[in-house]
Formats: sequence, C-alpha cells, structure tokens
Amino acid sequence: MNYIALLRGINVSGQKLIRMKDLVQLLERTGLKQVRNYIQSGNIAFRSEEQHIPGLMDTIREAIRKEYGFDVPTQILTPEKLKQVVEQNPFLSRPDFVENKMYVTFLDAIPAVVPEVGSKVQGNDEYVIDGDVIYSYLVEGAGKTKLTNTYWETLLKVSATSRNWRTTVKLCEMVAE
Repeated sequence: MNYIALLRGINVSGQKLIRMKDLVQLLERTGLKQVRNYIQSGNIAFRSEEQHIPGLMDTIREAIRKEYGFDVPTQILTPEKLKQVVEQNPFLSRPDFVENKMYVTFLDAIPAVVPEVGSKVQGNDEYVIDGDVIYSYLVEGAGKTKLTNTYWETLLKVSATSRNWRTTVKLCEMVAE
C-alpha cells in the first residue's frame, strides 16, 4: 500500500537537519519500498505491505532517532485520507481563492474538545476544523498568522504538522501513483 509520512520540524531554521537523500536511504534500510521525498521539509512517499499505521510511524521515528539522535513527530496518511482532505477543502469554492494562502494542518488525533480560538485569530484569517484536519485560509500569509502548529497543539492538546496547499495536492498526486 502507498503512504505519505509527514515529518514535523526537520530542516526548518537550521534545526533537525536531515539530507533527504540520506533519509530515503535510511528508510529503505528499514524495509520501506519505493521511498521518495518531496521538497526538503519532511514529506516522504513510500510503499509498504505493513498496514498497521502506528507500527509504521514507530519504525520511521525510531530509525531517525537512532541515526540522528533526535525525535521527529511523524504522521502517516493513506491515499484515501489525502484524497478526502483535498476534495473536502471548504475554501476551494471561495470566489477569491488564492492557492498560496491555503494551508492544511494535520492532527495526530481528533481533538477531544475544540474551544473557540478567540483573540488569537489575526486579521481576516479563517479556519475550519474537520475532525483531524484544520483548513486555514491565511489572508495575511503564514508568516503573520497566530494559527501555527504550536498554537493548535497547545489549544487542542494534539500533535500537529502543516503543509501549504500546493504541497498537500502534490502529496495526494504522489500517493495515488
């Protein structure tokens, strides 16, 4: 089965540096097949006969921990999940939709409680929480929003990693191949 692994926080601001070529080789040594990366920010497509997603996450995290000495929060998505995320984007129907203002935050679980965001929302930024996915339309851009991974993790008490819309769509295409 095809999967996408989303690795949080690697190669960002000089932290947790991992060369993608080295990561691909490392993951191949764990038994994953057809391992490919997309850009340098921790997007890995792979194939595995293993269907136990928590086991796959553990395999990837442990391999990175042993090789690099640090932990990398990891989420694994199926082709069906990515297709659903792309197709159900509530902002696509906006007449003023601009691709580079669209972000998707993937949560590692459905939050038990979803409190109001309140005064942390900045400007005209909009968001929709749909189970374990947050769609954010960031009018002011990602660099100015308060709707960051850390914000969502603190508020919702779950782990989060975000991708821009272009990357999300590309990952959906990669995993469908």
